[in-house]
Amino acid sequence: MGFVTLHDRSIGSMRAGRSAHTSFSSRYFTFLVLMLAGYAIIGKGFAYIGVPPLYIGEIGLISGAIAAMASGCLLASFATIPSILLLILISMVTIRCLLGSSVYGIDSLRDGVIVIYGAYAFIVAALLIDRPERIELVIGYYRRFSLAMLIAAPLVLSASSFFNGKLPIWPNSGVPLVFVRTGELAVHLAGITVFTLLGFRRLNAAFALLLLISAALVVAQNRGGMLAFAIPTLIAMFLAQNRMQIVKLALFAALFILVVLILNIKIEIGGGRNLDINQAVANVVSVFGSSSTGNLDGTKEWRLRWWSAIIDYTFKGDYFWQGKGFGMGLAEADGFIVGAEGDGPMVRSPHNAHMTILARLGVPGLIVWLTFLTCWFTMMARNARAAFRQHEDTWARMFVFIALYVLSAIIDSTFDVALEGPMLGIWFWVLIGTGIGMSTVYWSTRPWQSSLRTA
Repeated sequence: MGFVTLHDRSIGSMRAGRSAHTSFSSRYFTFLVLMLAGYAIIGKGFAYIGVPPLYIGEIGLISGAIAAMASGCLLASFATIPSILLLILISMVTIRCLLGSSVYGIDSLRDGVIVIYGAYAFIVAALLIDRPERIELVIGYYRRFSLAMLIAAPLVLSASSFFNGKLPIWPNSGVPLVFVRTGELAVHLAGITVFTLLGFRRLNAAFALLLLISAALVVAQNRGGMLAFAIPTLIAMFLAQNRMQIVKLALFAALFILVVLILNIKIEIGGGRNLDINQAVANVVSVFGSSSTGNLDGTKEWRLRWWSAIIDYTFKGDYFWQGKGFGMGLAEADGFIVGAEGDGPMVRSPHNAHMTILARLGVPGLIVWLTFLTCWFTMMARNARAAFRQHEDTWARMFVFIALYVLSAIIDSTFDVALEGPMLGIWFWVLIGTGIGMSTVYWSTRPWQSSLRTA
């Protein structure tokens, strides 16, 4: 299949006369692409670029707000039901952060970024509405990113897993120069796999080998990462129209697994876990049942007990309406001090974004959050279905790609601290904004369809 562009609906006809490459918003768009690549490939170390408390994520947010306002399309980014719900959610969190700042200082804002980074969604949506041809640029940029990510992934994950504590430290942070969490890598691998299965890039032997090596590292090391990779991939296989891509990937995967079994590859990665087929099987078993391999049941048990405690003091307790707010470390406040082990940094969030929002915002906040996600996914599904019916193949595949990428991030955030940090949190909200911006552009060519009904 050749690589088609979004001219299915002739986006080129919507281009303005002035050059998109000379404006501040266009320069910011390029900066944002590079920033996202840095977060994905370098990880936590990249997040410490800047001067406290203004790191690169905050610098990008401030400059992005300026770019969105300069584009003249910021108000248009609010014209969907998911946008309105997100605005309500950001307002709720901002108010609670301001109330907590008198006690907890900057920590209240630090905890609030799980939602406050949602401002990136409006920035990206405004930039896409301003210049619809940027949607085509997204495809081209991601095609290049996918190859760079697959080349870097085994090296980065090896450095993060096997050489942790031995790498140079980022100045004034205590964080290694390169540190990528396995779950974060799983989300990007899912995005790359979906992107490929949907036909946005060709699948050759070298690309497949790089993808399978990285996927094997993820599946063997992390249960949440395994699900974040597998579920969107399976959905993409079901929806993909190019069956040859699926057959080729399946054949490459079967050959890869056969070689691993024949060579009996086994690598010790610490924490009672090995990098081998048995560990991957144990991860699968532990999701649906019990497994003692690598202390998998132990890590699952404390999560479930903590989540149960949060449900008790919100749905059944004194924190139903307002939650505990932002600023305090939830582990200490809830009596589940994990991660510190006496010396290390204390875990501040319960390894589940939904539980974090419930604990900090209460039941009303959780309802707004879940309603927002439901409306956003409904909008994307509706758009994809409409595009398929109109035979606008590239539009439909783009809506599916973005939706499954976001789904992967949500799955990972259900098992780990993910959206609470900039490494995946900013990616998540940029993807949300891409969906909103694409939806607004798509329906703008249908004057009888109000954009407010895109949810």
